[in-house]
Amino acid sequence: MDQKASLQLVIIEDTTHKAEALVSALRDAGFTLCIDRVQDLDALTGLINQSEPDLVLCGSGAELPELKAVTTLFAERNSAIPVIALADETTKNSARSARRNGATALVAYDKPDSLLTVLEKEQQTILLRRQVRLLEKRLFETEKCCRDLMESSRHAIAYVRESRHIHANNSYLDLFGFCGTDEIEGTAVMDIIDSVDHSKLGKFLRSHDTDDNISGTLEVRGVEAGNNTFDAVMEFSPARLNDEPCTQLVIRHREDLELEEKLDSHNRQDMLTGLCNRQHFMQVVDNSIRESAGPGQSQAIAYILLDNPKSMREKIGVAGSDMVVNDIARLIESTCQQHDIVARFSDYVFTLLHDDSNGDDVLQLAETLREKVSEHESDIEGHVVTTTCSIGICVINEHTGTAQDVLSRADLACEVARSSGGNQIHIHSMAVDEKMGAQNEEEWDAVISTTISEERFYLAYQAIASLNGNAGGYYEVLLRILDENGDVMLPGQFLSIAEKIGKSGEIDRWVIDTAFRVLMEKRSSGFDLGFFIKLSEKTLSDRELPVWINRKLKEYRLKSDSICFEIPEAVALKDLKNTTRFVKAMQKIHCMVAIEHFGCTSQPQLIQHLPVDLVKIDGSLITGLATSKEQQEKLKSVIDLARKSDIPCVAECVDSASDLAKLWEFGVNFIQGNFVQEPGRNLAHDFEGEFV
Repeated sequence: MDQKASLQLVIIEDTTHKAEALVSALRDAGFTLCIDRVQDLDALTGLINQSEPDLVLCGSGAELPELKAVTTLFAERNSAIPVIALADETTKNSARSARRNGATALVAYDKPDSLLTVLEKEQQTILLRRQVRLLEKRLFETEKCCRDLMESSRHAIAYVRESRHIHANNSYLDLFGFCGTDEIEGTAVMDIIDSVDHSKLGKFLRSHDTDDNISGTLEVRGVEAGNNTFDAVMEFSPARLNDEPCTQLVIRHREDLELEEKLDSHNRQDMLTGLCNRQHFMQVVDNSIRESAGPGQSQAIAYILLDNPKSMREKIGVAGSDMVVNDIARLIESTCQQHDIVARFSDYVFTLLHDDSNGDDVLQLAETLREKVSEHESDIEGHVVTTTCSIGICVINEHTGTAQDVLSRADLACEVARSSGGNQIHIHSMAVDEKMGAQNEEEWDAVISTTISEERFYLAYQAIASLNGNAGGYYEVLLRILDENGDVMLPGQFLSIAEKIGKSGEIDRWVIDTAFRVLMEKRSSGFDLGFFIKLSEKTLSDRELPVWINRKLKEYRLKSDSICFEIPEAVALKDLKNTTRFVKAMQKIHCMVAIEHFGCTSQPQLIQHLPVDLVKIDGSLITGLATSKEQQEKLKSVIDLARKSDIPCVAECVDSASDLAKLWEFGVNFIQGNFVQEPGRNLAHDFEGEFV
C-alpha cells in the first residue's frame, strides 16, 4: 500500500500466537498495525460499532464464531470490509468454501506471503474505503453544523414539501406560536399568512415546475403568534432534508430586512467620506474582471494619491486633514460619471473604477480630476488649504488577472507620477505586461540580459519608522525596472521570470552593490541610516554570496548592523536548509536578517526554528486592521509569538492613522507604509521624534 501509516486490523482468535507469523510479516512489509483481538460476535459487534477496521482475519478455532456468521454481520451493516479466513492449510475446495461463505480469501497460518499478496490486491479498496469514511464523517459533521446553525439562528427557517411544513427551527416556531416541531409538521404554508394573500402565494407556488424547485422571494402579510399581522418577506430556495428534496423557507420581518440592508450598506462604506471602502471596492473590481465582456469593452482603474499628506497633517492636524479629504471625496464623486465606482482606498488615496473606457477617455477624466483637485481650496478654521494629486491609471482588459494585480499596476503608475514631481498622471503600459507574458524563455533571457547590461534599473526607498523613539532610521530598498521605452515594469513579474531563467542572483547583486554605495555616501554625510534589502529564492542557494557580501561591506566601509536582508516567509518555508545556512552566515558577519510577509501562511512558528533578527508582518494583516476584529486577533497572536522569541516586529502597508493606533496599542516596534512615506528616489524622511 502507498499509505502505510496505520492499518486497523481485527484478529478473531482465541490465542495470540497462532497469527503471530502473519502479524510479523505485515510489520516487516512496512505496516504500522493497530490490532484488536476478539473471540466472539458480541465483542466484534461492540468493536465495529466504535470504528470500522481496514481488515479482518478470521481464525478457525472450534470456540470461535463461524466464518459465515462474521461475514453476515458485515453484510447486514453494508460494510465491504475484507474478511480473510485463516486455516492450518489450504486446498482448492477449502478456498472455494471460504469464498462461498463471504471471505475475500483463505490464507494458511504459516503462509504469510499469501496474506501480503491478498493485501496487495485489496490495497486500493482499503484506501478508497478510508477516504469514503473520512468524507462521510465530514459530511455528518457539516450537516450537524448546518442543523445547529439553523436551530440557533435568529432567522425564522422552515423546510417545506408539497406546500406543507416538515421541519422548523425555534425562531420559526416562536414567531408563529407553535409549541414544537410535532405541532407544525403537516401544517400548510397558507396557514401562516393573512388570508388576503392566499391567492398571491398560490399563484407564486404554481409558477414553479415542481414543489422541490421553488426559489425566489414574495412579500406578504404574515400572521404571528396572537394573530397579529406583520409585513413579511418569504424567501424560498431548493434544499434537502434527511437526503430528500424539499424547499427551505425563510421568513423575515420587512423592518428587519431593511435594517440588515442598511447595516450591509454601512459595512461597504468608508465612515469619513461615505464612499466605498477598500474591501468593497476590491470585491467590486474582482467581480467586474470576472464578468468582463472581453475585447470589445474595457474598464480602467485610477489610483489617486494626494501629494504631500505629511505636510498637510503638520499644518492643520489630523482632524483638519480629514476635512480636506472629505472635500476632495465630494469633488471626485461629483466629477465622475454615473456608473463609476469611487472608493476611499486609504487615508489619502482614492480609487476609481471607470466603466466603458479606453485610454483617451480615462486619461481625459484623470486630467479633469487632477486640475479640479489642484484648483480646489478648503477653508479649515481660517486656513486656506490647497493640495495636488498624482494619478496612476491601469486599463483592465482580457490580460488582467485579479483586482490585486490591476491595483498594483495602478499603484505603481501613481508612484511614477508622484516620484516625477507630483501633480501628474501616468498610465501603466499593459503592452509591457503582454510582451513579458508572451515571450518564450530564449526571448526572456535576451530581454532580461539586455536590461541588466544596460542597467535599466533604479532604486526607490520607503522609510521604516520606529514607534519606540529609537534614534536613526531605516529604509526598505525597492527595485524599479524600465523597459526600452522608459516605461516602468512590474518588479514582481520581471523578477519571477528572471528567477526562472537563473538571472535573479545577478540582479540581487546589482541591488546590494548599488544600495551599499548609496548608504556609504549617506553615512559619510553624517546620516545614521540602515537599509532593508530583499533577496530572491535562488540567491539563498548561492554559497558564495555571504563571502561576497562581507567583501562589499569592507569595500564600502559599512557597519554590518546597518544592513538587514529580507527573506519572504514562503521562501524560508520552501527552502529551510539554505535559509538557515544563510541566516547563520549573516550572524557571523553581524548583518541582520528579517522574515518578510510574516503571518501570511499557517506556520508562523517558523521563527521558533529560525534565528532571525526581525519579522515584517504581512500587509494583509495590517490593511483595515482598525475595523476587523478577526484581523486584530490574528495580529495579536503573531505579535505574541514574535515577542516570546524576543524578536521585534515591523508592520508593512501602514496607510492610515486608525491602523497605526491599533499597531501602537498592540506593541509593534516599527511601521512602514504610505502613512509614513510613499516610496521615492530620495532619502529625505525626517525620523526625529515623529511617533514619539
